[in-house]
Amino acid sequence: MRLIFVRHGETRWNRTLQYQGQAPIPLNERGREQARRAGQRLARSGAVALYSSDLPRAWETAEIIGEYVHLHPIAMPDLREIDVGLWQGLTPTELYQRFPEHMREYDRDPAHTVRLGGESYAQLQARVLRAFTQIEAAHRTGETIIVVSHGGSIRALFCHIIGLDLVNFGKLWLDNGSLSEIVRGRSGWRLLRMNDVAHLEDLVVEGGE
Repeated sequence: MRLIFVRHGETRWNRTLQYQGQAPIPLNERGREQARRAGQRLARSGAVALYSSDLPRAWETAEIIGEYVHLHPIAMPDLREIDVGLWQGLTPTELYQRFPEHMREYDRDPAHTVRLGGESYAQLQARVLRAFTQIEAAHRTGETIIVVSHGGSIRALFCHIIGLDLVNFGKLWLDNGSLSEIVRGRSGWRLLRMNDVAHLEDLVVEGGE
């Protein structure tokens, strides 16, 4: 079994480095083109199922990809991005200005500090693992499955797959529209590739969560 993860296409908040969390921000035109190119790249993947976060930026990405792989997305709310609570809409600079004590706590323990009114990375990881377990149970050895989700959600899962402590979460990166892949072999799941952007060429622009 192999799972191919796609980070959703770009939004205007990715460009401005504003935390999106679970806000209903749609793709911008660059994001739609990233989704089209990801779909073209996956057209011959042989995927038997397409799962997606139900947040608009991921769902639109999945619908575009679905046109190329001839699959309808299956919504999984557990694949949503981390709930950032009061961080939503703010930039990192604004966060440190508005909530200095909270951000000091976050810097001390980024894995377990709960965002104001939101989730922690540890809570996000537990939620995404629940979705991962459901997908794994629904499919057979040898099948290929596409999963459209978010930078935070995919990285939280990969930390679990490779045994990386969540304190190192921020050292991993996924570009909008990138492909990453895990495969299950005799010794369990392995990370085969991460942040593959060969199909994006000039469309890679570093953005926020």
